Amino acid sequence: MATAGPFGEKKAKLLVAAVDFGTTYSGYAFSLKHDYTKDPLKISVNQAWTAGSMALTSYKAPTVVLFNERKEFHSFGYEAEDMYSELAMDGEHHNWYFFKRFKMRLHKEKVLRDMSIDDAKGRSLPAMLVFQEVIRYLKGHMLETLKKRGTMIENKDIHWVLTVPAIWRDAAKQFMRESACKAEIEGGQLTVALEPEAASLFCQLLPTDKVSSTIGTSFAVASAGSKYMVIDLGGGTADITVHERQEDGGLRELHKASGGAWGGTRVDEEFDQLLIKIIGAPVLTKFKEEYTADYLDLMRELEVKKRTIKPSSKGKITLKVPVKLAETYEDETEEKVAEAIAGSTYQGKLTWASDKMRLDAEVFKGLFKHCIEKIIEHIKDLLCNDNVSGTKTLLMVGGFSDSEMMQAAVKNAFPACNVIIPEEAGLCVLKGAVIFGHRPVSITSRMSRYTYGINISPPYDKDNHPPSRKVTVGGVDRCQNVFRRYIQEGEAMRVGEARTGRHITLSDHQTEMVLNIYASPKRDPQFVDEDESECLGQVVVKLPDKDDKIRVEVSMKFGETELAVEAEELSTNNKYTSYFDFL
Repeated sequence: MATAGPFGEKKAKLLVAAVDFGTTYSGYAFSLKHDYTKDPLKISVNQAWTAGSMALTSYKAPTVVLFNERKEFHSFGYEAEDMYSELAMDGEHHNWYFFKRFKMRLHKEKVLRDMSIDDAKGRSLPAMLVFQEVIRYLKGHMLETLKKRGTMIENKDIHWVLTVPAIWRDAAKQFMRESACKAEIEGGQLTVALEPEAASLFCQLLPTDKVSSTIGTSFAVASAGSKYMVIDLGGGTADITVHERQEDGGLRELHKASGGAWGGTRVDEEFDQLLIKIIGAPVLTKFKEEYTADYLDLMRELEVKKRTIKPSSKGKITLKVPVKLAETYEDETEEKVAEAIAGSTYQGKLTWASDKMRLDAEVFKGLFKHCIEKIIEHIKDLLCNDNVSGTKTLLMVGGFSDSEMMQAAVKNAFPACNVIIPEEAGLCVLKGAVIFGHRPVSITSRMSRYTYGINISPPYDKDNHPPSRKVTVGGVDRCQNVFRRYIQEGEAMRVGEARTGRHITLSDHQTEMVLNIYASPKRDPQFVDEDESECLGQVVVKLPDKDDKIRVEVSMKFGETELAVEAEELSTNNKYTSYFDFL
């Protein structure tokens, strides 16, 4: 079913604000319109996130949200973590809802409007409720920040930008848009920005002293015709695309966005597997459930070590591990942890006494092995693509790109390439989203990730159509459910460019034509009901009652980041436009 579109009239606002809703960390940034005109890089980023138990401040807060027993939003970020820890220590957390790293559900699963997600203890709430409350909180936090600064700016004066991974399907992008709408950010004041595109825009403006480069040159993409790969490494995903700089300063996408679930959280998952190999999954699960506060402390400790480990690190890496973890193992098995280590693959490589775990540096660095291999392999495959071949500049952005382990892996794997890493790579997407809000037309062309089209019933051709698809309509033999392609997977599409086609009604006195819109990851799907093809929605074209068949012209085009379809009934010139309900 079609739904109201996101491309309403966008009047210039006094301020652009961006929300980077990340898998592991989230934050916001903003800039006033008159400041942007003078200096596009004058962007304010909130620095007030404070982890009370660790006495640290950061530009982003953990993407963690806490709801009370009545399923009401309670807190977000470090505050939610600390509150849940307090509740857990008092044994009062069992009826609360604690969500973390839930954004990946939109990448891994089929996204539905009424889907639910499980919290840390397997208790569920509607997913859209969780997402909308995070957006609402970040929005409110920013408005409060503006108020403290003495500005008179209100929500109606702001154009919001919400970032999403480019590799997400259309349904996930729409889910985020609707979540924002429920957080009182109206469609006309919201732009959805693709994360690697936002980072790419930001890096175009950076002075040379704000980037490091393997071959010591400036950011070479400044000249028209230069092409470069954007490697956006976040907490959940690696999101990779290739851009070419245009004469007018815009960017053209040379290869469709691609990647996978190879972000920084894979290191955490590997650490969990290390523990499981020593103490077993049941013990680790029991520890997480019964000593939640201790487990949160362990994850914060691991996060610090992840950021400081280097390829050159030698000797031992020391992790502070809650005593309760070893005690849980010993209570459950009546065996000492030292005995478990002796019987594992980590004998001689790892010691664990009291609250200290000491690992060989090579063991800890090995936690990065899987995601590094996946990312490097994927980049190599992309560089073999005809459209990408000859790309010599690799731009690393995203929080995981701050890791020296990741930086060294990319540099070593591609010595002939200029690997560019901006200062504070983790803020490139957030700041770039602000710039995108001021000038969304900067992206001039994208590569379609899917083949889009409609279902048609052409005259039956026994040489090309299977007998099982033969139907008779109005005395004419036809082939049903043929995929009529409008946009092909991997095809370059200029923003706002239309693909058109004409269709005719199947019979006289037909008063409406229903156009079902389909998407397929295949380049040349034959039928709309093939595996992996998906119906996105429909446009219903009302027709005059005539004694003859009627022609309809259909146009498909991409707006800022989303697909729109327009159908025109040619005898009356009536037009029907729709944006799709992917959910």
